[in-house]
Amino acid sequence: MIRQATNKDIETISQLCAHCQSDEIDKRQMHRHIKHLLNQDLVSVSVAELCGLVAGVVVCQVIPQLGLSGHVGRISTIIVDEPFRDMTLGRQLLNAAEQALRAKGCDHIEVVPSYQKDDAQSFYIHCGFHLTPERLTKPLAA
Repeated sequence: MIRQATNKDIETISQLCAHCQSDEIDKRQMHRHIKHLLNQDLVSVSVAELCGLVAGVVVCQVIPQLGLSGHVGRISTIIVDEPFRDMTLGRQLLNAAEQALRAKGCDHIEVVPSYQKDDAQSFYIHCGFHLTPERLTKPLAA
């Protein structure tokens, strides 16, 4: 079952994220960040739940666009816990994100998969995404 995440899911989402991060992240900071995302109008956080266990999460945001017909939706996180990866949960989470973004006025979706994980890029291409040139990015000083 795919459902909207709640504050009760913060610990489990934090654990899922910690398994996928190469850098150590402060647990309290992660909890604050997830709680903040759960309370944003332009953000959707959904979880895949199986037998009472949260087995996956997807986070997507609306990026409002001026002068275009629709907004851009961005999937920033999609994680399925290792034991559940062969159960189509990734596709179900992706479909939930697409529905949420469509309902918020998005007419296309972008995702930046981890380039260290070939299976992630293959997953998105298999689900209809197209590879485009990278964006230009610049970190902002604190």
